[in-house]
Amino acid sequence: MKPEEVWDTRGLRLRQVLDRLHESRLDALLVSHLPNVRWLTGFTGSSAFLLVEPGSATLITDFRYRTQASEEVGDEISVSITDSDLFAEVARCLEEGDSGPRVGFEDHSLAVRDRRALGESCGAVMWEPAGPLVGELRSTKDSGEIESISSAVRVAESALGDLLGTVREGVSERDLAVELEYRLRLAGSESMPFDPIVASGPRSALPHAHPGERTLHEGDLLLIDFGARVEGYCSDMTRTFVLGAPAAWQVEIHGVVSRAVEKAIAATEAGVPARNVDRAARDVIAEAGFGDRFGHGTGHGVGLEVHEQPSVNARSRDTLESGNVVTIEPAVYLPGRGGVRLEEVVVAGEGGRRVLTGFPLDLGEL
Repeated sequence: MKPEEVWDTRGLRLRQVLDRLHESRLDALLVSHLPNVRWLTGFTGSSAFLLVEPGSATLITDFRYRTQASEEVGDEISVSITDSDLFAEVARCLEEGDSGPRVGFEDHSLAVRDRRALGESCGAVMWEPAGPLVGELRSTKDSGEIESISSAVRVAESALGDLLGTVREGVSERDLAVELEYRLRLAGSESMPFDPIVASGPRSALPHAHPGERTLHEGDLLLIDFGARVEGYCSDMTRTFVLGAPAAWQVEIHGVVSRAVEKAIAATEAGVPARNVDRAARDVIAEAGFGDRFGHGTGHGVGLEVHEQPSVNARSRDTLESGNVVTIEPAVYLPGRGGVRLEEVVVAGEGGRRVLTGFPLDLGEL
């Protein structure tokens, strides 16, 4: 994307925030959640606030980022560098600005002590919880964001393909996890969106197993859940393999999960309640007799964070919109024996969907 296109995109996003502020009867918004700050400004530092007011936006950060902020943030956003604390600088900017007294804050990300510090620094301000205002806007991805997620998918799939050649009897889960991270870095991942899950044998029935010292044995299921990060955007995928020839029960539950993935993807399109996508996967698993062996949601949004809006579960109140990028990850877990989870990344669209992941879903024999 050309620099002028980047700035136009950021300007559009800021205008969307201002529209939401008007609807919420807020005079300004203090953005504290760093992925939201990055989405609105391009700033990638670890300490910042963004103050959005009618007619202006100010990035507030500390002296460590003086050069970085000027390089990353476009001309439409002012940069305020402080050598003291950020809260005092927020107060100063509010005093000099034209906004009214009702300022929204991101109550889902601001710690209680930080909220207290804001109150002490900005005595005349009425702070109002703004909820996931920016997160809701971020949930709809533009073409550039989708391409970045697609790049992260390709990096992850390349690393997985390389990793599989190292899988053998006697290798430990921990060694495979370390090798996977190494190969992700080689393939171009900026960082790990989350710690990879590498679980073998009976441990594959643990949805969030941490890679341990267990070594692989003939006949083990091997579940690998991981992602890559490219241009700040994440991918998230899960595949399940078997070391050697699969047993009949392994083929059975893998087939059930595969069908659940297929049905859920078919339901993923703009205008559909997200809980309907969850139900499509869950019904397949329940009809096969494994309904009590799938206890988590079917998926979640993915973008600058690996878990973001919309939620794809039975309790979700979200409705899919064109441009939502979500995971589809049903599973069957059999305690003491093993589990299968398969995960795809899907873009919802008007009257259809696009699957970004392309690594084979079959029960690969290693």
